[in-house]
Amino acid sequence: MLAWEADGVKFLMQPELMQEIVTIEAFDKWLKAFSVLGFFCCVGAGLVWAKKQTHPKRWQLGALTGFLSGFTFPLLYTLWRFYLWRIRIDLERNFVGLHRVDVLIGNLLLFAVAGAIVGLIARLYANWLHRQLAQEERKP
Repeated sequence: MLAWEADGVKFLMQPELMQEIVTIEAFDKWLKAFSVLGFFCCVGAGLVWAKKQTHPKRWQLGALTGFLSGFTFPLLYTLWRFYLWRIRIDLERNFVGLHRVDVLIGNLLLFAVAGAIVGLIARLYANWLHRQLAQEERKP
């Protein structure tokens, strides 16, 4: 146990009794691996889906579907890193992002807009893909 005295007051410093179960660094490594693995699994799943289709451009459609769905994994990691940068503690500039309301509102808006854009792209792509597959069924 460390002890020191300042201005007649004795301070005792005890080692931490509670430890983090998962550190930010460990989660960052896990999320990075999950992003890479998720991307390739989605591309692979798109190609497996394409194998079951009869459309003449099934391989292109399957790869594009897998790529677009897999792109959400690197986007997730990018947003995570941006979030960490926004809540950083920078004592040289007297900035503690986690304790600022403007950072909280900015993060809320950023993630809402990112989710809306991803949702819009997914909806537009799903409609386009449905039309592509329906055109093949109508042909004699």
